[in-house]
Amino acid sequence: MSDSDRRRLDSWKEIAAYLGRGVRTVQRWEREEGLPVHRLAHAERGSVFADPAELTDWWNSRQIAPTEKPLASAAVAEPRLRRVTSTTAATFWPALSSDARMVVYVSDAGRDGATPQVWLQQVGGAAVQLTTGMRECEEPTFSADDTRVIFSAAADSTRHVYEMPALGGEPRVLKRAARNGRFSPDGQWFVYLAIDSPDPVRLVSGAGHERVLATGLADISFATWSDDSRHLLVVGHPDPSADLDCWIVPVDVGTPVDTGVLRQARQRDLVVVSMAIAWTGDSIFFTAAGRQGIHVWRQHVSPATFAPDGPPELMTPGGESAFFPTVARQRLGFVGVHTDTNMWSVGIDASTGKAEGAPRRLTRGTGFVNHFSVSRDGNALAYFAAGSSGVELRVRDMQRGTDTTLYREGGPNRGFPVISLDGKRIAFSTLVPGPPVRRPVLVGNLADGASRQIFEDCGGRARLWLDDDRLLAETFGSGLNSFVVLDTRDATQRPLLSSGDRRLSSPRLSPDSQWLAFDATPPGGSPSVFVARLDNGQAAAETAWIHVDAASSHPFWSRDGRLLYYLPTTPTVDIRNRVLARAFDPRDGRVGAESIDVLSLSETIVPAMISAAAPIVAGDQIVFLLGNYRGDIWMLDL
Repeated sequence: MSDSDRRRLDSWKEIAAYLGRGVRTVQRWEREEGLPVHRLAHAERGSVFADPAELTDWWNSRQIAPTEKPLASAAVAEPRLRRVTSTTAATFWPALSSDARMVVYVSDAGRDGATPQVWLQQVGGAAVQLTTGMRECEEPTFSADDTRVIFSAAADSTRHVYEMPALGGEPRVLKRAARNGRFSPDGQWFVYLAIDSPDPVRLVSGAGHERVLATGLADISFATWSDDSRHLLVVGHPDPSADLDCWIVPVDVGTPVDTGVLRQARQRDLVVVSMAIAWTGDSIFFTAAGRQGIHVWRQHVSPATFAPDGPPELMTPGGESAFFPTVARQRLGFVGVHTDTNMWSVGIDASTGKAEGAPRRLTRGTGFVNHFSVSRDGNALAYFAAGSSGVELRVRDMQRGTDTTLYREGGPNRGFPVISLDGKRIAFSTLVPGPPVRRPVLVGNLADGASRQIFEDCGGRARLWLDDDRLLAETFGSGLNSFVVLDTRDATQRPLLSSGDRRLSSPRLSPDSQWLAFDATPPGGSPSVFVARLDNGQAAAETAWIHVDAASSHPFWSRDGRLLYYLPTTPTVDIRNRVLARAFDPRDGRVGAESIDVLSLSETIVPAMISAAAPIVAGDQIVFLLGNYRGDIWMLDL
């Protein structure tokens, strides 16, 4: 140990510098997570010191612990699990080279507020930044000979696939209006997904000839190659009656095969978190949430039929969360994250609408919470919670700070609670795995706990109450989804809002019930926030929608409806660290010309990749889903 490592750290500033974080962050870690900080006896308040060795031990205890192998003679065997990066950054989309000696990934390099870029690192070496100033970088991978890096990034209102030398250079556009570009392992084919096309899977031969690979599937979100380059695994479904799953598509001639891998996972109470899939040999790897947390799972499949062979196998260890599996040469890479996803709140200044004070934690635990729904008076907030005890629907009394758990015995598929405007009833959805998939909606009475099924299959998920009898639901399973009205009196359903070329999500009703705010996202593009007037149960046509702000999503209203809050898509669409607002006139829908900077977050961030992560105003505070989603890339020998 060097002299600098032995030196006592005698202030919050020195402790923060040693850990590479801000002072407020390490103070929070001491308060909430047991960071070993000592105070001088009889000294003034705030006089603190820390032992660097103790800090190092505490830090290592928070990371994924490597599994040790027994000693072989005098040599130490290579650990089965090893850490590849060490920046503890916002990290996404790792991909291993064909020999598993390099990894390419997207990261903000641990710099708060930085826009994530593409990085390359030799396993055991230093990281090299490949891109600069690009937006929404995703899906990096290597060419077959590992000499080039392929990735997608936002450009104007769409995305392009780019390529660049693995050792650095200028990126060039490989395919326009495209994403998910991947070379086959033998280097003979290049596959990409064309944006805004009913048949998105395109194959390009080595000679440059391009053809559409007809799959008969819709909503294809991901594609990857088999080891022999003869098949593609795509994530999609034949129609909205079936949920998304892994399908094996022959490159030459043949019928796509439904593996049922994700369906089996759902039947075993796992919630598939991401559609980023890895495939090698007879093993398909995916990320799913269960009672153990969020982990990478492996499903063995039959080499002949591609049907699941046995139950899913938990692959990643410990209390950490694991995302974005990648595999090569019998090595599994993934992003390991010390997840702390809970409900937080921050006060609102009554005169400006801006946040005041530091965010305050409302829940604790290693599970996750989401889908906040509040009564009109702001006193009752319903939310979904999942942890080691299973899945629960809860209602919080915002004045007392107490929770009531509902329908704990209802099974793992219950979710998406929506509290009524008067705070007396709650609607919630369930998922019945298919095919065909069914999404029933039930309504319960909070006074006695009784509930009844209203819709056997509404085709989506209830998002909010429009009045005492009608629910707004967001349809699921189609590229351009829509909002529909569910009438709980006669169990009828009718359209409310749709778009000819954009996907709608995150609806929020204004306090006077006259306006609906929502996201609208073109295929491959960034979301924008819009507002539509509601008149006698009907919504304004698309041509009359009011544009609030571009490159933003997750709108929510102030208590008086005169401010519309939202989250800009910076630094990345997957996580958000800022809240903006615009003035709104409820009389005519006029939107303020300038945005208002409401709040900037540093260590805790809104994980927008989690469904129903939108904040909400409850009384005089904003309630958030916040978490620390910074982590590192790890590698596991299979």
